[in-house]
Amino acid sequence: MYLMEVDRVLRPGGYWILSGPPINWKTYYQTWKRSKADLQAEQRKIEELAESLCWEKKYEKGDIAIFRKKVNEKNCPRKSASVCESKGADDVW
Repeated sequence: MYLMEVDRVLRPGGYWILSGPPINWKTYYQTWKRSKADLQAEQRKIEELAESLCWEKKYEKGDIAIFRKKVNEKNCPRKSASVCESKGADDVW
């Protein structure tokens, strides 16, 4: 949901910068007390969602990853993101 909202306000050609977990998990996985596999899967999910939003990963070094929203997103067929669906209005309680 967060990335979908970022996509809504990010202009075409705009950049989104991610710093911190799970970026650079190979260095910090022990400090974060999480497994390599868990952090790698989390980063892969973020990258897949970014791709489905027509963002391109431009750079990753150290603790930073930079993604850019495509200028002409009409040429990018968006895949629908899987969002949790509620079975009832009172599920939040």
